[in-house]
Amino acid sequence: MSDYDSPLPEPEPSRIGGCLIQVVTHAVALALGAVVGIVGTSLLEYYENPELANRPEGNMSRAELIARLDASEQAYAELLAEKAKREEAAKSEVQAATDKVVDLQGQMDQKADDVKVLEAKVKKSNGKSAALKKELEAKLGELAALQVQLDTALAEKAQLEVDLDFSRQETATARGETTVAKSQTIDAKWDGFKSHALVQICEKGNRNKLALCRSEVSEALTSQRGTKFKHCLSSGQASPRLKSRDKRTGDSELPRWSEWVSQDSKFTADTWYIVFCDPTLPESSVGEDDIEDLGM
Repeated sequence: MSDYDSPLPEPEPSRIGGCLIQVVTHAVALALGAVVGIVGTSLLEYYENPELANRPEGNMSRAELIARLDASEQAYAELLAEKAKREEAAKSEVQAATDKVVDLQGQMDQKADDVKVLEAKVKKSNGKSAALKKELEAKLGELAALQVQLDTALAEKAQLEVDLDFSRQETATARGETTVAKSQTIDAKWDGFKSHALVQICEKGNRNKLALCRSEVSEALTSQRGTKFKHCLSSGQASPRLKSRDKRTGDSELPRWSEWVSQDSKFTADTWYIVFCDPTLPESSVGEDDIEDLGM
């Protein structure tokens, strides 16, 4: 038998087993990789948008929601400014009508006094003075004309006061709508701030660690801090900021009006803090920064 006719040697059992182990190992690795990839992507999406499932706005991003609310608030503020200008114009018209009525009433009082004097003179002359009679008739005609003007002015004033009341109602409605819009914007920005804090602080670790971090940070962002946050925006100050401190600097003193997120959590202790604003500044009423006092 030639070398070409010799039977091929059978594979050794150890080599076959090694190949099978490699195949199985690769298959398991691919499967685990797919699972980890899916879980990792889900976790990333969840922690980038921690309130996505519960948001009434659905899949709209927080930034899109705030932008839409900002635009709505601006539109209402412009409407309020327009209504306030109309109300101010209506007030000016009522004031002008009032001044006109007062002036006409003064003129009538003076004419009435003149008429009384002439009537006394005519009576004293026993009606023999034609000049006095003529002057009296003229004064009576002027008095009657003034009465017509006064009646017209009073009617105009009454209508303008009705218009002013309506304008005031419109302004009050616009102010209320602007207040609601502003409140919604501020609420959304506070929710956005909390979501941003969760993403910034809880960015590393396995699922359990991230869940614990998120829970502790959420507990630290209390409603009292929400009130402080909203005060900053309502008083026209800068929006509060989340900051981190390098522990290596050894400087534990925080900027003025700042607070640690939580010194009881290992995720934030001596590291993360919030820069608030001056709590003593008063909150500005909606529209009063750009609109004069309307005397309401």
